[in-house]
Amino acid sequence: MATNTNQVMHLSGRFEIVSLVGTLNQDAHLHISLSDLEGRTIGGHVLGGLEVFTTAEVVIGEAVDLHFSREMDERTGFPELVVQTRSNSDK
Repeated sequence: MATNTNQVMHLSGRFEIVSLVGTLNQDAHLHISLSDLEGRTIGGHVLGGLEVFTTAEVVIGEAVDLHFSREMDERTGFPELVVQTRSNSDK
């Protein structure tokens, strides 16, 4: 179990992906929730490789009218997601 939000955990074993959401730009920014054989769940950011044992059903949608970027937020100290509407010249 992570004791703080900046701790990296390395998991091994078989888990089920119960949620995987995020953005795909130049870099992937993914959040995952995993469940073990007893139904306990854990979640956080996906860092590095993620090996799938059998299959993963993934649906990817494209938001052509939106532009996703990350900008440093001085209040939080983290690069936060910024969603803007694209102009016709950006498409």
